[in-house]
Amino acid sequence: MERFSVDRFLFSPGRRLVGFVVRGVSKRGILASVVNLFSDRRIDITYCSTKAAMEGEEGRILLFVDLTNSPVNPHSIADELENMDAVEGVEIIESNVEGFIADTSFPLIIGSARAVLLDESALKGLLLKFRERLGTGAEAMLYHIGLEVGKERWRYILRMADEIGAERFMDRVSIAAEVFRSMGYGILRIRELREEIPHVILEVWDCIECQLGKPSRRPFSQFIRGLLAGLTSIIYETEMYAMENRCIAVGDPYCLFEITPQKGV
Repeated sequence: MERFSVDRFLFSPGRRLVGFVVRGVSKRGILASVVNLFSDRRIDITYCSTKAAMEGEEGRILLFVDLTNSPVNPHSIADELENMDAVEGVEIIESNVEGFIADTSFPLIIGSARAVLLDESALKGLLLKFRERLGTGAEAMLYHIGLEVGKERWRYILRMADEIGAERFMDRVSIAAEVFRSMGYGILRIRELREEIPHVILEVWDCIECQLGKPSRRPFSQFIRGLLAGLTSIIYETEMYAMENRCIAVGDPYCLFEITPQKGV
């Protein structure tokens, strides 16, 4: 499975990097026209991303380009871009540091909600160092944080599923599994899940939390375990509890979670 890089900034030693943010109305062929403008001038595009937009909606194209040893003036490129049909404005991003460029767009949005990116170094601080300092207390906190995240995530999925008319139970579960993967948590595979019985068995392949926890003498997940419990709690309208019975941190090929009703509820 191919990795996907969410690049908000770029390091390229010794290179003159410039960014362009092209805004306008989404229209068939506009992306090709923008890319061809740079290609025709033999300018290397080092990164390109677009805002998800239907035809006729407001769109955005971000490009990082390499202008090292190029006589081309960024402002002349911006002028040409602005003369294109459907383009309403162009912003030039110029860095004060050679070899570095960053997308200046803010805040970050996923769907309609504000977001923040946490890379592996930040996650180590949250999922590893936090546990090392506070021990089992931190583990309990991470589980309950995950629990609430999972509940909110499923409520969001229900709202979005209603908007697109996805009413079938397994369609909604399928959306949840794909969102889980697209957010970077891991690859979720359903071994046992039925609408009428609150008993769930899930495999998570390449779980990011347990990947960071290698090696471990016992199953490592707390946050993801809580997240899955929270998600299923909303599905079954009762408090659920997740146990991790297999874990990549102890050498298993995947993490295995069994989720059942919380005792005493």
